[in-house]
Amino acid sequence: MALRCKIKVKHNYKGIESICDNLPKVVEQGVEEILKNIQGYAIRLEKGHNTTGILVEMIETSTGKVKGKVYADPEKFMTDDNISYLWFEYFGTGEFAEKEHIGVTKHFKESGYVEWYIPKNKVKRSLSYPIKVINGQEFYIASGAEPNHFLTDAEFKTRDDNLDVIQEKLYNMIKEACK
Repeated sequence: MALRCKIKVKHNYKGIESICDNLPKVVEQGVEEILKNIQGYAIRLEKGHNTTGILVEMIETSTGKVKGKVYADPEKFMTDDNISYLWFEYFGTGEFAEKEHIGVTKHFKESGYVEWYIPKNKVKRSLSYPIKVINGQEFYIASGAEPNHFLTDAEFKTRDDNLDVIQEKLYNMIKEACK
């Protein structure tokens, strides 16, 4: 990020001192606002709109650098069976999988990792997959889901807005100091 500013001050040491004192605080506030902006966008992009699983954390603020992160907590993306679906949503499944397949069933391997059976009685809610009866038991025939890179996409789609946020905060702080 590049910033340009012109300060027309003659012997205004209080103004310069004010800039030096307020700069770390303003940058920290700007970074926090940017992280929350990315978080909000990521929540909208995530298929379940998980407001508790996409988190913001300030990492470092004491050394003159301001760092933070937006991340997804796998424990907040749990099914009723206590299995996190975060990695499946983020990296895709079946034919769309970007990571190594974890399925081990014969049908999954024989189908080229694109189709698998889910016992209907093990699922707490109705799924939109077709149903097949095998030996009197009903199974959903599941297929792959495309990856949803909601964190990365949120960062890129908010980039221009985030740059405006920090520029405006710095501009206002400098303007106030140079009155």
